[in-house]
Amino acid sequence: MKLHTVILALVLFVVVLFAAINWGLFARQDSINFIFFTVEAPLGFIMLGTIGVLSVIYLLFIGRLEVASMFEARKCSKSLEEARELALSKEKSRITELQNVLSGQIEAFGEKFGALENRIKGIESKFNGTESKIDDIIKRFDEEGVFIVRNEEKKKPDNADTQSGEA
Repeated sequence: MKLHTVILALVLFVVVLFAAINWGLFARQDSINFIFFTVEAPLGFIMLGTIGVLSVIYLLFIGRLEVASMFEARKCSKSLEEARELALSKEKSRITELQNVLSGQIEAFGEKFGALENRIKGIESKFNGTESKIDDIIKRFDEEGVFIVRNEEKKKPDNADTQSGEA
């Protein structure tokens, strides 16, 4: 139970206990003046009735507040659920967008890697060609390190003839 309900129950219990103890005074007939008219009735009964009516009015007021707060809580709960669903959908779209961007970047890196791989293969082939030329030049040296001119001697007379003709 809520605090206000407990307090109301305690107050009503104290009033009923007070009325039970002083029942003789509560039941005594008297003339009661209500400003515009006068009534012969027990004052205790009128006061207990007034407290009862006020308690019922208070309970109705509290009940209305409870119902209004329940409706408000339900409305807030629905709003919160809608906001949560919206946030989840936006988060999913962000994740999808991020996946698309990352897959595009991975593809771009793959293409760049392929291009670099092709360049490396080209450099390797040039290196292999240069290496074979260096191997050919090394084969022209004999064991003592003297450059062997085999093909060059054959080419020199032809070159010498062309050079003497030009001079």
